[in-house]
Amino acid sequence: MSKNKIPIIIILYNRPKHAQKLFQSITTGKNFSKYDFYVFCDGPRNKEDVKKIKKIKTLIKQFKKKIRVKSCFRKKNIGLIKNITNSINLILKKNDKAIILEDDLILDYDFFNFMETSLKKYANHNKIFQISGYSYPIKNDNNLHYFLALTSCWGWGITAQNWQNFNKFLNDKKLINFNYQKLRNSKSLRHSFNYFGSYNYFSMLEKSLNNKVNSWGIIFYLYLFINKKLTLFPNQSLVKNNGFDGSGNHKSKNNSFNKEFKLRNYGNFPKKVISYNYPKDRVINYFKKNLSLYGKIKNKLYENFF
Repeated sequence: MSKNKIPIIIILYNRPKHAQKLFQSITTGKNFSKYDFYVFCDGPRNKEDVKKIKKIKTLIKQFKKKIRVKSCFRKKNIGLIKNITNSINLILKKNDKAIILEDDLILDYDFFNFMETSLKKYANHNKIFQISGYSYPIKNDNNLHYFLALTSCWGWGITAQNWQNFNKFLNDKKLINFNYQKLRNSKSLRHSFNYFGSYNYFSMLEKSLNNKVNSWGIIFYLYLFINKKLTLFPNQSLVKNNGFDGSGNHKSKNNSFNKEFKLRNYGNFPKKVISYNYPKDRVINYFKKNLSLYGKIKNKLYENFF
């Protein structure tokens, strides 16, 4: 198992324009040339997908001049969840940590430096579940990176051990349902799972379990929540999501989670691995402020009805 290099996994599908912006940001990043990149593109669903994936193949050939990249283009469409999990499983069989990107991301210059430093710093800390390159658009007074009991799927890193533990959980339907029932039967536990009533994660979990949404991310969060783990977030976001145009798997056009990159101010690591109140409270307020009226009503109903 390799401990020297951190592989970069890139998950693609049928958005060549988004992928091009991602690769452009990669090749303007600090020390990008030292990394090995592994591209996994899901197979086409229709003739239009065939054309778009052909463009992605051409795009990767162009960027092979600048980066070391190996690619896997699946012949059949296996779906978002399997494409992500199967790809990560494959790479982490031979590596002890990895960084994961998707096609709708744009990276800041210092993204790779922060991710590698953080993954190595907290690799053996049993409280830390993952490293996020994304940071919520909240005011950060003290220039510190911070911990939250939340997950992030926008440019993130994880150790092989943490991924293996999660993957076992992901494939244990009985255990997932057991924890779902615990949440359903406890108003206080559900309130905490909904990040203290600020965001309706429980509704997302129900939809996922009822196959109404194709999301692995909510199970990712459920695992972190029940195991009382934390994610490290940078003091300012090193990732922007370029996918709020209705083109992605979830068709979202809500761009409120993004914030423009700032002049580089790298920040410092906190002395203690705990979720301090000031970032937690600000994220809670941010969630509440940016929820639609419909979302706020729905949150309240879920808090009180079950």
